[in-house]
Amino acid sequence: MTTPMLPVLIAGAGPVGCFIAYRLGKAGVPVQIFEKEAELPYSPRAVGYYGATQNVFQDAGLYELIRSEGFVTTGLCWRQLPTPNSEGGKSLGRMIAHQPLCAPGDTVRACPSGLLNLRQSELTKLLLREALATGNVSVSFSREVTSIEQKDDCVHIGLNDSPELHVTGSYLVGADGGKSRVRKILGTPCLGHTWPERLISTDVHLYNEVDPVYHTMYIMDTKNYTIMTPLTEPKVGQRSLWRCTIAIPPEDERTDDELAQEAAIQDLYEQVVPGPRPLQAEISTKTVYRIHQRLVTTMRKGRCVLAGDAAHLNNPYGAMGLNTGLLDGDALAEALLMVLQEGKSEELLTIYSDERRRVYQKFVDPTTTANKLRLHSPNAEAAAADDEYFRTLQNPTPEVLAELAKPYFEIWRTDMRALAEKFGL
Repeated sequence: MTTPMLPVLIAGAGPVGCFIAYRLGKAGVPVQIFEKEAELPYSPRAVGYYGATQNVFQDAGLYELIRSEGFVTTGLCWRQLPTPNSEGGKSLGRMIAHQPLCAPGDTVRACPSGLLNLRQSELTKLLLREALATGNVSVSFSREVTSIEQKDDCVHIGLNDSPELHVTGSYLVGADGGKSRVRKILGTPCLGHTWPERLISTDVHLYNEVDPVYHTMYIMDTKNYTIMTPLTEPKVGQRSLWRCTIAIPPEDERTDDELAQEAAIQDLYEQVVPGPRPLQAEISTKTVYRIHQRLVTTMRKGRCVLAGDAAHLNNPYGAMGLNTGLLDGDALAEALLMVLQEGKSEELLTIYSDERRRVYQKFVDPTTTANKLRLHSPNAEAAAADDEYFRTLQNPTPEVLAELAKPYFEIWRTDMRALAEKFGL
């Protein structure tokens, strides 16, 4: 009689945990997800997915479904602050540089081109729904991992500090976010630094007066540099939902609660949001948070493996946080499938840790740091002329864009099967 396979246990029902669960469940591996909140959490964070992540969705059989619930835009741009116009409103600030993510005139924007947009909260619902539909995945809410005991052939976890709530699995995946309880229980340091600024992130309904062409906009300012990106497909002459995330300088001594007041947010909008005045911005969600650049010393301890924000944190300039987490999930799911179903060595999990840490160190950390520092350059005009990156993007040729895109495809995603072959596993 065949002994039933122990489930893979996943802490955290965010997008990374749910994606891993979907990949494993689809392949026939039993999975149990434990989420400390009473329901899927919502916060105004990630929204856009680059080509490498689109390829991961495509390979998993999810791309068309995600695209049907989201939409695709053409690329990114950097602008100066909005400027007053003759109608009494404010026009889009001068575009310093732009980064197309699809060819000019491309209206199809097939995978992996463009920026695929779907709010993190909506993506999480979709991924959990598809994971549960495999019949091999279950989820338990209001359950937090509070103890871990590892054996040679399994891992035991305790939940909610309750002596009655214990579960045994083959492996434990910590995908429980930046404040990961799993990471803390394992005693894994998460080293790096916290930026001095705070961010206030809002979901806001705005009127679309003009088509900016490149809808994800980085607005440069010494103090209140801003990201604006659409959450619903924007159409000229209509209102739609936008994510507007504004930096608050460290010298601003207001409390988080004071910054989150409607009047305080509207004052910030007046500086950074283009459009007719009065602005008529209808805020639906708001949160104030701090940003970090941190990486764990290892993403694996025995049968416990970390992924996503539980393993690394970076600032949101460049939209690389959730993308990196999903690419972690792609690599980790593949490694676990090779170990569980193909008898490959557990050493693959160490290689996963090494390779994903290397991706953060060599690519994600320096790229997001450079993105952030560009946005609060003391002089946007000077930056446009002085910064080699901006000069490159002011009139990019297809060859230049292809060269800039290479690391996003060749470094960011990890091919675990190729690594298994390379290391003879």
